[in-house]
Amino acid sequence: MPDFSDITKRIKKLTYDTVIETGFAPKVDQIADEIKISKDEVKSSLHDLEGGIIVALQNKAHENIDTFMGEELPGDTVLPQIGEIFYARPFSNFKNHQRVYVNDQQKWYAECSLEATSLSNFFPGKEVIVRSVCAHTKEPVELIQKDGILLDYKPKALMIFVGLPLRKWLSDGDLIAPCDNNRIFASTDAYYEWIKCHRDIRGCLIHPIEANRMIRMIAYGRTRFDYRLRLPLLRFIVQYPTMGLTKTFLGIPLFFNTYWLPGLSLIKNMMKYKYRPFIEIRLL
Repeated sequence: MPDFSDITKRIKKLTYDTVIETGFAPKVDQIADEIKISKDEVKSSLHDLEGGIIVALQNKAHENIDTFMGEELPGDTVLPQIGEIFYARPFSNFKNHQRVYVNDQQKWYAECSLEATSLSNFFPGKEVIVRSVCAHTKEPVELIQKDGILLDYKPKALMIFVGLPLRKWLSDGDLIAPCDNNRIFASTDAYYEWIKCHRDIRGCLIHPIEANRMIRMIAYGRTRFDYRLRLPLLRFIVQYPTMGLTKTFLGIPLFFNTYWLPGLSLIKNMMKYKYRPFIEIRLL
């Protein structure tokens, strides 16, 4: 599989360094000035990072949104302009309802409910709390973590909802859209009440511990300079039932849920929109 160029790796590091320091990602102009390259070179590298599911870039569909995953954006939210970084995964590049606290300091925002379960690797040794709201009841919810491990969550019935099948993640070339329907629910009951009014949305409910395990496996080493999404095949085959990737019958996980298979449509769209498969496939 292809690897990122050294320039692209430098841009990735600069992006995350800036997010950790300020809460927000740098703009294309800032990156070009810092790395001493042209804006076109920056945009080319950001396109590769987007294909590697590391960043997502602002597009016309999200240029003027006033809600984010069903919640109104804060009044002082400034959205990125088209072509600028929208997500530096697992962080959002604008204010939203998923606030990230590190040792009681808050200047970061989570990208989506799934990623929110495992972003503490960016703050080694520190307790990280993501505070959000239930998509139905609007009661407060919390995800408490440290060094990549989800330590606790409140309320205890909390569930993560992922609303778009993997095979549709690049529909219309939009790599922001996969998160649009993701939600956090205070309980399974809250989800079932919510879905009565959202019949057009189909997805998977995942236990927060399962979501944390999934992100930890595929995004292990995310803070590394040379990081790529990874798929350790043997570990995945053995451990996938612990990551919410199964279909169940009478509460018993029986087989792999095809919801999580990429499908030909995703592969075709990657080629159509000129994304290369930046993924690290290994045995362990």
